[in-house]
Amino acid sequence: MENYKRENLITAVDQLGRSSVGREFLLWLLNEAEVFTADFPQNEKRTTWQAGRRALGLQVLELCARAGNLGTVLIAEALYEKSSDVANPPQAPQEAKEETDD
Repeated sequence: MENYKRENLITAVDQLGRSSVGREFLLWLLNEAEVFTADFPQNEKRTTWQAGRRALGLQVLELCARAGNLGTVLIAEALYEKSSDVANPPQAPQEAKEETDD
């Protein structure tokens, strides 16, 4: 990537990292890129797709690190995961109820 474009992208990521909405966007982007997850695709087309998506996410993560926002994004990720776990606890499967005539 050309140096001036990289510097502009670092500045843009830095500006995003300064607001809660911007950090939420960065976190969403990294989550969509599956930077923080491990996956085992079942075919090579899916593997290629996921590798490209993850490569883009890793470039964004690198820009966050260069902009000094890496810590903020990772802390936000940890908080996001905790809040998701609390807000959406695993549900026990419901058993089918048999209707009986009394």
